[in-house]
Amino acid sequence: MNVGLDLGYSHVKLCSGDRSAHFPSVVGTPDRARFSLNGTDRDILLEAPAQVLVGEGAITQSRFANRREDRGWIESEEYYHLFLAALTEATRASAVDIFLVTGLPVAFYADRDSLQARLSGEHRAQRENRRAQSFRVGGCRVIPQPFGALLSVALDDHGRITDQDLAGGTVGVIDVGGKTTNLLSVRRLAETGRETASVSVGAWDAVRAVRRYLDDVCPNLELRDHAVIDAIRARSVLYYGQPVDLSKVIDEALAQMAEQVISEATQLWNGGAHLAAVLVAGGGAHLLAGHITRHFRHARPVERPEFANALGYWKLAQRFGKTES
Repeated sequence: MNVGLDLGYSHVKLCSGDRSAHFPSVVGTPDRARFSLNGTDRDILLEAPAQVLVGEGAITQSRFANRREDRGWIESEEYYHLFLAALTEATRASAVDIFLVTGLPVAFYADRDSLQARLSGEHRAQRENRRAQSFRVGGCRVIPQPFGALLSVALDDHGRITDQDLAGGTVGVIDVGGKTTNLLSVRRLAETGRETASVSVGAWDAVRAVRRYLDDVCPNLELRDHAVIDAIRARSVLYYGQPVDLSKVIDEALAQMAEQVISEATQLWNGGAHLAAVLVAGGGAHLLAGHITRHFRHARPVERPEFANALGYWKLAQRFGKTES
């Protein structure tokens, strides 16, 4: 089985062809004393000696929920739990061989060998009320994270090049993540190192700006990070049953974030006129794409930008997985 996995600071995204998954990158402790009719127990990952909740279940049901944003998290137990949870979403088979493609932020790409070693080999996992599963990752490729967005557009579902203009030209990718925004320049599907960088701006900056505002105007409102994201999408939040408009603070935060990203991209790409296209991807594309496309006339958001990297990884796995797994 070929699998594309984008395990980001905000959400886990997985594509395995006929299956896909998308859940928050949150790990928590299960409280079995709680009663639920919404099937939250399906988010329980059983692994001796500990049991954990992952994704939405961790947000809504855990007394203690962990979400990390540091470089070392690829070595953490939280990262590994999310990795196992993603594999259980890829298939229900009890035993499966996998060729995996995943990515790392541009700034952390030097860690690729360490990540490849950790994800390769034998793994076991079990979801609540399901049989145990074993996974053998026989082949693993780690590529710069934004490459996935380009591959999602340039390749078809068999890994064949279908967009010759993108594959043969020079393309910029702006991948707006949770913690960072990756700027990637690619010429003929090869990275241009001098035009590739990472900016310490992401969707969580908007979350922090809104949280500071809510601390002032709604002092008794306690929301976890992903609940603040929901409020940003809705541009309002309920406070004692009354809606509080967040449009102004959101617009101000996004304008500042976009200015920083556009400034860095403009300087890095010398204005960007030589690029055949600028692709905007990542979960934060929904927040910043409008600003970016107004500045770069040849910029466009990719389809389902939050899922584009995982899709591109899977397409690359389709291209190479059969020969390398």
